[in-house]
Amino acid sequence: MQEKLSGNTYFWYEKEIEYLLAALELLASFDVNSKIREVYSQAFVEEKRERYPLLFEFFENMQKEYSIEWLEFLLTFDLENFTIESYFSYIKGLSKEEFLTTLLQIPCAEIENAMKSEQGQIVLYQNNRESFQSYFVIQTLFQKSDWLIDSLEKLVLELRTEAAERYLDAYSREIQEWKVKMQEELLKSNGLEYSESLMGKSFHNRGPYESFYFIPSIFMPIRCCRWFEKKQIIIFDAIRLGQQDNQMIADALKMLSDKTRYQILKLLKERKSMNGIEIAEQMKLAPSTVSHHMSHLKKSGLVHEEPAGNTKYYSINIHCMKNCIETLEQTFL
Repeated sequence: MQEKLSGNTYFWYEKEIEYLLAALELLASFDVNSKIREVYSQAFVEEKRERYPLLFEFFENMQKEYSIEWLEFLLTFDLENFTIESYFSYIKGLSKEEFLTTLLQIPCAEIENAMKSEQGQIVLYQNNRESFQSYFVIQTLFQKSDWLIDSLEKLVLELRTEAAERYLDAYSREIQEWKVKMQEELLKSNGLEYSESLMGKSFHNRGPYESFYFIPSIFMPIRCCRWFEKKQIIIFDAIRLGQQDNQMIADALKMLSDKTRYQILKLLKERKSMNGIEIAEQMKLAPSTVSHHMSHLKKSGLVHEEPAGNTKYYSINIHCMKNCIETLEQTFL
């Protein structure tokens, strides 16, 4: 279902995409969206694990963030005709180079070099060790990509159960409420401004974009994520976005108690968006030290990370910061 909200801004929801999101949650084990576990029992998940052991192993050996990149293909896909079958058919129709470049978000030259020989694949693995926990991931991507795509599609289709259909139908009102809320907000702001408000951050990459798509979800593994090229897509958890999370707040307060991380956050508040090298220069710290701090700040939810080529830009997560302040006020004042 695609509806124009204003100008070049669209509300889009298709129940079919929920099963892809559920599969990515189960495979990567984000373990943050409890609603998925309410639909698919532990016994159900274990049966799938036994049926697709190598598929589960593949995802468990990648950084969790990479699993979400299976949605990157939405940027060039015709959303109006979305089905699981048509989406995977589109992915299968891409050249291996296009598939790998899109999924891995690694420069085309590196992908091309890795496609020439196994030695090239080893070099790519060594240069991106932070993303891959084992060489098995690279071997699968470059040597068994057809099997990988087919296996993921089969798993996703098996998640399209009658129980899941009923569960999602029960949340139809919440989905519609988001559409009404967006229509109201977009009377006061444009697509980019509303996107920043929704995600609680200042974007480094600000377009211009031909169109904006906002997609609420019940099974989204993480609270909110953004993809952009010619158009911008934001998929967000329609239930949990904006809600307080006690563990996240506790983690955030722990981060704020560290003097260096506190100063980094103050710097980001002033500059809005900075990369690791810029932070290191301003703070007079080694880049490796900054990388360590940013990893913790990102994990706690206090900062957003936005890739731009080979560079990562960081900005404060306004939603998380507000939740911390509001929780402290409600609890102690």
